[in-house]
Amino acid sequence: MNIRLSIIIPFYNVEPYIARCLDSVYQQDIPEEDYEVICVNDGSPDHSRDIVLEYQKKHPNLILVEHEVNKKLGAARNTGRKIARGKYIWNVDSDDMIAPNCLGEILEMCEKNCLDVFLFGFTMLRNNTMQEENVCWAENKDAFSGITFWKQQGLQNLGKISQVWTQVYRREYLDDNGVFSPEINMGEDIPYTCKSILLSQRMKVCNIPYYICRDNSESLTRTLNKIPKPQTVYENSFVCGKYMNDISGIIPVEEKSIRESVRAIEQYVIIQYQKYVRLMSDNDVRELRMLCRKHFFNNSFVLTSLGKKKALEYIRFVFFGFKEFKECQRAS
Repeated sequence: MNIRLSIIIPFYNVEPYIARCLDSVYQQDIPEEDYEVICVNDGSPDHSRDIVLEYQKKHPNLILVEHEVNKKLGAARNTGRKIARGKYIWNVDSDDMIAPNCLGEILEMCEKNCLDVFLFGFTMLRNNTMQEENVCWAENKDAFSGITFWKQQGLQNLGKISQVWTQVYRREYLDDNGVFSPEINMGEDIPYTCKSILLSQRMKVCNIPYYICRDNSESLTRTLNKIPKPQTVYENSFVCGKYMNDISGIIPVEEKSIRESVRAIEQYVIIQYQKYVRLMSDNDVRELRMLCRKHFFNNSFVLTSLGKKKALEYIRFVFFGFKEFKECQRAS
């Protein structure tokens, strides 16, 4: 069977939304035997799994994969990726949707141009109202390399290339270049999209909003902004930062502007810990400090990445505590 596309949908605690997500992937213009829908149950405690099972009865191309325990979003995406058979892969979040009758057009673009990466626009759904995001890519007639794209458009739009769900990837290209999702729950998109774009030899962009992102007040990112957990904050800043540090090492030396931009993203990612520390309880701050202290030498890249001033703030936080960190902040 020639599977043209694998749609990977990890889910956790999305009972109010997952049916609409699945409806969207089945309101399409290609036969179901041309694509597969891989739903990864990441230990969801609600009735999301039951809903997926009902859809599986009606759609033979739906595959349900079970995690016995919650392994986080990045790991769930990788689980789906490992069993995917499609020539192309699209990561879709379980509380979002895709545009109706879009798969034929997307696959025609990818296959006709032998693309590694296809980047497109998206629409935000806020209070049941569609609001198209201001995405203005300069659409290219011919496929170009990721390095060329980064220099021509990516440098000015770094925030708009970080959403993994606005990109469809050739699976073999990802496998050949070792592009997998960091197995964390927050910030995993950034290193994944950066690496996949920078290594690609053939990519195209368009402004058509094929993806519909729900502005969900209960989503993972928004919840974590309110009550960040120490392990997640650590992963978001330092594990994700290490991935970005590794990516900077694969950029050709002559591409100075690109290397500097990746370093800037790395620094931005790392410094997020300061924002979260201000919101966390004293106990959680102590736990985060212990994680940073435990991995201090493994994370030595942080000191050179942050620069002298912010590196000093980091050292004071890790070894002296929150009081000294706040004093350092006031002094700066």
